Amino acid sequence: MVFDSDMDKLAAVTVRAKERPEWNSFAEFATLRSRGVRSEAIKQLKSFLDDASAWDFSAQLTFTKWALEESRQFSNPGFFLPQPVHVRLIVPTVRAWLDIAPSDAEPHLWLGLLRCDDPSRHLERALELDPTCEPARQTLAQWILADIDYNQHELPALYIHDPRDDLKALDQASSLAEGSAVGE
Repeated sequence: MVFDSDMDKLAAVTVRAKERPEWNSFAEFATLRSRGVRSEAIKQLKSFLDDASAWDFSAQLTFTKWALEESRQFSNPGFFLPQPVHVRLIVPTVRAWLDIAPSDAEPHLWLGLLRCDDPSRHLERALELDPTCEPARQTLAQWILADIDYNQHELPALYIHDPRDDLKALDQASSLAEGSAVGE
């Protein structure tokens, strides 16, 4: 769901994107999207993605890092970075980044947050590499609590999972909340 605040945030992101001439077609996409002109915005997005496919890896990584950080402010990050951007630019760039820098926590963090491959494992790896990675810690704890909440939704008739396993998971979530690494 898109909220008015996302529209306002998208308009503000447009200003920041225009600071980079090579991102002008993305800025135009964001402008059109913030005005609700979806079909024209998608055409502009295609143009941007065609341009970005010709960039070198460094330029793709610069945009990807910027876009991922900007996306965190949106209630619906997909509004800012729709599926074609993920498939054609963001995910392939983060995967290449991980190949180049496997001991860097940040690509693991983003692959986890983008729910690629085994997202929990990516977030756990991010925490192994950087125990101060709060987004990984918070996300893992939230996912654990969401799973436990789901397991209880049929109560009192049925508990979906083994409650003993969920108690262990609660201990893990508590450790994450307290700042301990995963599995400690």
